Amino acid sequence: MENNDEEHMQMDESVASMEGLEDLSVGVSSDEAPCDTTNDDAISVEAREGTDFFLNIDSMEDILSMNLKGLSPHETRKFQFSSLEMAYEFYNQYARMNGFAVRKSKILRSKKGEILQRTFVCHRQGFREDRGLTTENRKREPKPETRSGCEAKFRVHVDILSHRWQITVFTDQHNHDLLDEKYCRMLPAHRRMKESDTVQMNDMLKGGIGPSQFYASMANQAGGYEKIGFRRKDVYNQIGKQRRLKHCDGKNALRYLRGLASDDPMMFYRHTVDGEGRLEHLFWCDGISQMDYQVYGDVLAFDATYGRNKYHCPLVVFSGVNNHNNNVIFAGAIVSNEKEETYVWVLEQFLEAMLGKSPVSVITDGDLAMKNAIKRVFPNAYHRLCAWHLIRNATSNIGVPEFVGQFRKCMLRDYDLGEFRRKWTEMVDTFRLHENKWVAELYAKRKMWATAHIRGNFFAGFRTTSRCEGLHSEFGKFLHSRYNLSDFLLHFHRCLNYMRYKEVEADFASNYGYPVLQTRFQSMEHCAGKLFTREIFFIFRDFLARSAEMVVTASYQTFTCTIYTVCKYQASKREWNVSFYPDDDVFKCSCKRMESFGLPCEHIIALLIFLDVAELPNTLVATRWTKNAKEAICSTNKNLPKYWDSHKSSRYSALMFRYMRLSKLVSESGDDFNSHMEQAAADIHKMETKRGLHDDGGATNSGQTDHEILRDPAPVRSKGCAGVSSSSTRKKRKPTQCTACKEYGHNKTTCEIRRHRANKTNSADADRHNNEFSDDSLHNDLD
Repeated sequence: MENNDEEHMQMDESVASMEGLEDLSVGVSSDEAPCDTTNDDAISVEAREGTDFFLNIDSMEDILSMNLKGLSPHETRKFQFSSLEMAYEFYNQYARMNGFAVRKSKILRSKKGEILQRTFVCHRQGFREDRGLTTENRKREPKPETRSGCEAKFRVHVDILSHRWQITVFTDQHNHDLLDEKYCRMLPAHRRMKESDTVQMNDMLKGGIGPSQFYASMANQAGGYEKIGFRRKDVYNQIGKQRRLKHCDGKNALRYLRGLASDDPMMFYRHTVDGEGRLEHLFWCDGISQMDYQVYGDVLAFDATYGRNKYHCPLVVFSGVNNHNNNVIFAGAIVSNEKEETYVWVLEQFLEAMLGKSPVSVITDGDLAMKNAIKRVFPNAYHRLCAWHLIRNATSNIGVPEFVGQFRKCMLRDYDLGEFRRKWTEMVDTFRLHENKWVAELYAKRKMWATAHIRGNFFAGFRTTSRCEGLHSEFGKFLHSRYNLSDFLLHFHRCLNYMRYKEVEADFASNYGYPVLQTRFQSMEHCAGKLFTREIFFIFRDFLARSAEMVVTASYQTFTCTIYTVCKYQASKREWNVSFYPDDDVFKCSCKRMESFGLPCEHIIALLIFLDVAELPNTLVATRWTKNAKEAICSTNKNLPKYWDSHKSSRYSALMFRYMRLSKLVSESGDDFNSHMEQAAADIHKMETKRGLHDDGGATNSGQTDHEILRDPAPVRSKGCAGVSSSSTRKKRKPTQCTACKEYGHNKTTCEIRRHRANKTNSADADRHNNEFSDDSLHNDLD
């Protein structure tokens, strides 16, 4: 064997000198363990030189067209390869057909750094290094041994004249069993996700389809799991690899928002950076959200939700209610803390994005930082506290079910001010809560929660932040705690687009056909059906039906209006006063439901019926509840983006149809495939440059350049992250104490003293056993 090694080493040197490579330096680098140079059944240079012709291998089609099963090393002497990569593909395909895999080994370079020679070995070449795999206290079972010192190798050398790669060594003797083809494809070297697979995977991930569903879809397309070409583990590895390639998550998030701004000229986003260069706060809203706010921004609800990104940063969502009585999103923000100054900054960015328009009413969960920020930024807005949170606080602070029931009535019943004070006093006296601090503070804030005080302020039906909770639940279908910032923004806008599509469906339902008339007052019902959206019409129809129970009992004339007294039929204890101003055609009721919700109450409708009015006056129709709520603002602002562009969709569909046919034809030829792939890459680069989608380092609308040093946000601990703690706030764990030696820092299993004692005891037992055995043998011999 040693003689063979020397002969073949000399043979390689003769090849180098023969080709004028006497100046090469043996720069050997190895990605893996170096292999030996034994060549028992290797191809000799003389045998190769005696070949009359060479078979050129220039593409994968040439390789796939050959039957490499059982191909002998002698038969490969006529092969030449156009590149080193093609030589590797040849040996890799050969290995797959014959039951093993390939690893790259030694490499030989010239003084100029050019590769002259490359060696490929069997995947079982060499031996595994001992890295404590046999330690007794190892918890995890070590992986099976796969290295067996196999000496099979494949070496190629470049020809300086032809610049083609020729086989100089091909040893095909393995010291292990070769795998069957169905097992061989599971080797890591033969599992590969193609570029098309990765693109398809990314498209499905953007659509919310997880890796498991994607893998099942690929199996369905391929005709079985065994025909996919990679395992489900490879899908997760590819996802992790792509995430690691995104070095700066914060900068990628800003780059994503800048990409949205290229299609939406009204896209607005701002961010701040802390003293360590980390992304601190991020605020954004697009053009459609700004349009929605101009129409439905009279009521604003905002709340924070948690666990929607891997940094545990709270997500603040600004929302309202649209003309279908559904949630509509105005803006979003990611913050690193929930301090008052943070909310002030967020509200200031919101006010700037909405062109200085402040909401009429704001509803929150009662957070003190939010309350103070609203008072500073929206001083004229009416701030209402969430009824659900108040009831929960009453349950936790008082703990008496009867008190919670009476408090609920005081908060939600339609009492006048005098009756509210009387009910509150009776409740406090009954439960003896005169000295309770929480009850006193709650009463001091009664104008923020009691219906008796809130009545007349427009809240569009908002009583609680349960709409916000429902919105957070909807986000939970699209957002997960493992998402980084760029993935988070992608899926946030995916959720936003889905909600907008639901609004389009509701618009269609409202404009398609007419509701069936079901009340006695069909003229007014028909008028409301033409004006209001379907959901609002159903609410109005309930008022219209209840108006049949109302009667007008009296009226008296004043200088400006006529006041009518309305009460329920045969229930005159409760009366409502409805004022009619004939000059302005205005109706006002003492219940103030029209001012609070924007729809006429049953008392006003009863008066309209009494006056024989067939249709609703314009003064009783709030534009925000009508089918054409957005018509005015859409006609005045041409820069607003549309929900969809029919021309753009048609062009996209036409291109997809053409390119699908082109892809089917091009994929049949390797040369056509390569040329069209290069042409497609050039066209994509050209169009991205034209659209400004490349990272040119220019200034963004956030006011800072892309070249700034921006680090990822630090994981935070907010009030909503009860189960998550950062390293700075985590409670120090008590050090582990060993029960054997009573020392700290280890346990009984890893105790060296205990192990030493055990070894000493075992040694003593063994000596004693040996002594006993020797005594018995001596006794037997004597016997």
